[in-house]
Amino acid sequence: MIYTTTNFDGQEATDDTLLIGVGPASHRLVVVSKTRQLKFAASYDPANVEPAVTALLNRDFGSVKLAVTDCRYSFIPADVYDERQHDAYLRHLPFDGVGGADVADVAPLGIKVLYQTNRMGLETFVARFPHAVSCPQVQALLGAVADLGLHAGAPLLVIEQQAQWMTISVFNDGKFLYCHDFESHNEDDFSYHLLAVLNRFGLADRKPSIQLAGDTDLGDACYNRAATYGGEVVLADSSSLTGIQIPGDMVPHQHRFLSLFGLYLCE
Repeated sequence: MIYTTTNFDGQEATDDTLLIGVGPASHRLVVVSKTRQLKFAASYDPANVEPAVTALLNRDFGSVKLAVTDCRYSFIPADVYDERQHDAYLRHLPFDGVGGADVADVAPLGIKVLYQTNRMGLETFVARFPHAVSCPQVQALLGAVADLGLHAGAPLLVIEQQAQWMTISVFNDGKFLYCHDFESHNEDDFSYHLLAVLNRFGLADRKPSIQLAGDTDLGDACYNRAATYGGEVVLADSSSLTGIQIPGDMVPHQHRFLSLFGLYLCE
């Protein structure tokens, strides 16, 4: 899909921010103005790039940020993090020994994210935008939902599906408990991982609220499975969660770009 506001032609984008989501099967693009207005959004197959996407990527932007789905990561409480212990922390990361590991902040949750990014798929974007800021997708996702989770008195799960990967984050009693990626190819995989997380935290009988984002929609198989095991199930309101203003005709699709909108908040 490609969405463009009527007043955006891409010619004057030097005050805008380009957000790029690098996914396992598709990429996402969002352009946000300095007044936090959505101007452009697209999801596309990197093997079949449409002319409008190519034209956009040839423009110059005020800032560019990359969110990478394919990351290994682990969380460390910010109040005990010691950069001198960086090598020791790597033991808690499924680290493959190739390249280095970086650290990102999710300040509202008081955590550091130790992560290693798979650089495959990034080369084109890094070459085109050498000064782009790169962040793990999980940092962008948690940054987007942190305020919601910290003010939720009841259990809350936020689940984002990106192709064959699903990310489940858990909040309870206003506290962040957990976030992890799972491989999920169908609704049975989705149910298996969802139930495993609910049982792990003793939430299966409490019917937590569930917000869905990414590659899902009202009434699809995964939405229905979430409704079976959860309480209230809604598609994430990316606009209210991130403060990015979205035109009315884009509202039905906004949940598909939740972590990408959250990338706008990342420093």
